[in-house]
Amino acid sequence: MQRRRFIKILASSAASLPLSAAHLTDAPLHPVKWHGYTLGAKGSITLFQNDRSQASASLHKCFAEIQRLEKIFSLYDHHSELSQLNRTGALANPSKEWTPLLQAVNHAHAMTCGLFDPTIQPLWKVYETHFSNQPDDEIPAHRVQQALEKTGWGFVDFNASQIKFTKPEMQLTLNGIAQGFITDRVTKLLRNAGYLHVLVELGETSAIGKHPQNRPWNVGIKDANNTEQIHEVVELTDQALATSGSYGSTFTPEGDYHHLIHPKSGRPQTRWKSLSVIAPTATEADALSTGLSFASEQEINTLLRKRSDLQIYRQV
Repeated sequence: MQRRRFIKILASSAASLPLSAAHLTDAPLHPVKWHGYTLGAKGSITLFQNDRSQASASLHKCFAEIQRLEKIFSLYDHHSELSQLNRTGALANPSKEWTPLLQAVNHAHAMTCGLFDPTIQPLWKVYETHFSNQPDDEIPAHRVQQALEKTGWGFVDFNASQIKFTKPEMQLTLNGIAQGFITDRVTKLLRNAGYLHVLVELGETSAIGKHPQNRPWNVGIKDANNTEQIHEVVELTDQALATSGSYGSTFTPEGDYHHLIHPKSGRPQTRWKSLSVIAPTATEADALSTGLSFASEQEINTLLRKRSDLQIYRQV
């Protein structure tokens, strides 16, 4: 399982890959499997169905939903609702999907004591701009501090009719939660369609039921120190998995500056090279894997005592 944070929503849109280009195969147990690129990364959906045409129709519905949600939450689509919000600092009459997603941000922000905070986009832009233009120079501390002053989840007001930043020059990135949210939406579509054995891998991994061989789905977590190797294989049954690793996307060849930016210090200061979360939903797993990358062992264990339905795997 290759995890970004190098995944970029809409960097390679599902819209650019028609279903006819997908690879669909039937096997004795009747799996229907799609391989391709969605959400800017390799993705796949594996479902088991006796009727191939019905499975194909279900996959078409999944792609339509992915495309619709990208138009709302993409950071890289200039016309998306998120881009509009970041340009103007306010979004009137947002799509209804904003409310559950921002409520999930609230939840993850509280669970991680503020370590999950999607307002770090100004910091990301400072690092990306600096190292694109001056790759060998240390970034000035005052530029980091200036960007840090434009962040803070508490300065985002939202309700069903409006989203508004209450601090100037704020911006959101949803790269730490939108993949999970979209994965959950696709999972829900297939669950509601009656599928009992499905594995959805769209940046995050979500399992419906068990593998048809009456065992959990087996999913590999890459070794943060050697990404060609698998560090651990975990089992999923009606659960979701997300992984965040500092190796995923770096600003410098050495990897000391990367995309996982601490929302309180403004610096890429992860405690772990890789952290994976198994949770009831991909939305929660996605957000927690990001926020807990900055958490101490004690903070993680405190959370686990409160939430017996979570599993957390970390690599140093």
